[in-house]
Amino acid sequence: MSTEQKNTVKNVKKDFSLRGLYKILTYTMSGLIYFFKNERSAIIYIVAAALCVVTGVVLELAFMEWVIIVFVLLTILSAELINTSIEAICDLVSPEYNPLVKIAKDCGSAATGVLTAFGFVIVTIIYLPRIIYFVQSLL
Repeated sequence: MSTEQKNTVKNVKKDFSLRGLYKILTYTMSGLIYFFKNERSAIIYIVAAALCVVTGVVLELAFMEWVIIVFVLLTILSAELINTSIEAICDLVSPEYNPLVKIAKDCGSAATGVLTAFGFVIVTIIYLPRIIYFVQSLL
């Protein structure tokens, strides 16, 4: 890094004003809008999240169960967003096939898959006893 670049980096001040917060929120919304408009996994996520919420309302989840479900859903969404950013950076750096890019993309996808599997287990642990009780009460 050149001296000029170092001086520029040192002189960057953090903007802790309302305008700075507004810019952060704008960037956040931009990323979310891109994800939900352009990624096919977004549709799967929306359907799964909606199913979790509707089922949770029907089964009358307790407050802490809701906290866990929301935490799991937002963790999976975060992993999806990070995976999307990994894929975008890889496509920028190497538009043509590269085995190292494949590894990066596959590992990002695997991270999302692992968290989704973990989320499925957590949701099953919370919902299954309630579903069994609900079905038994109908009989």
